[in-house]
Amino acid sequence: MSAASEARALARDARKLIRDAGGKLGGKRRGADPVWRHSFDVDSRQADVFRPIADGTIPGGLAWADDYLRLAKEYDVIHKKKGERSPLMANGIRVLEALLRNFLDFKTGQLDPAITALMKVTALSKNAVVDALKRLREHGFLDWVRRSEKTTNVGEAGPQRQQATNAYHFDIGRLGRALGDAGKAVKARFLNLREARRRRAAARPAPAKQQPPAPSLAEKPLDAALEAALKRIEAAGEARVWKS
Repeated sequence: MSAASEARALARDARKLIRDAGGKLGGKRRGADPVWRHSFDVDSRQADVFRPIADGTIPGGLAWADDYLRLAKEYDVIHKKKGERSPLMANGIRVLEALLRNFLDFKTGQLDPAITALMKVTALSKNAVVDALKRLREHGFLDWVRRSEKTTNVGEAGPQRQQATNAYHFDIGRLGRALGDAGKAVKARFLNLREARRRRAAARPAPAKQQPPAPSLAEKPLDAALEAALKRIEAAGEARVWKS
């Protein structure tokens, strides 16, 4: 090895020793990012999964959520096998309802609650929430992307990234995926629920327009000739009072 190569090697070793020493002093090892595998940056294209729900309005989103939750409850009953647990179980329905009712932004589709937030709303343990999420994903009622973000340690010793909350989303094409080809009927059922709601809304009579109240006699404009005649009558009446 030449003197120049040996010098470069020594310099690299020295820099590594300094970095490792800094990490030990800080209690963390540089580059040891505590994030899940296959996690994408929160601003990456892969993590861009949020889409508006229905028409993006609160009434439209709530109606969509009602139909989706109804589908999940039906699915859990219809596809329960004798002697086995139902596919989603009560905890799966509870977690799905919490996601739809408490955390989903209908306008943007944003849905990224922390596990602790789901635990608080559902009153379930961490293991129960995680298991419920897995069941919902297995049967196509929910999907998510793991996300990570930069820490404040950029350029310093310690982890450079940290885990962020999952980005949850709904993919109608995945409904009933655990059933294989039979899962197509689950998607069809959801579309039927949506169409039935649309038809009910179309058949509902439009609210009658309120007619403005008829103006009182005092509010009606008087004809000029009529107004002059009324004044003459009023003046004549006053004259009689004074003469009597």
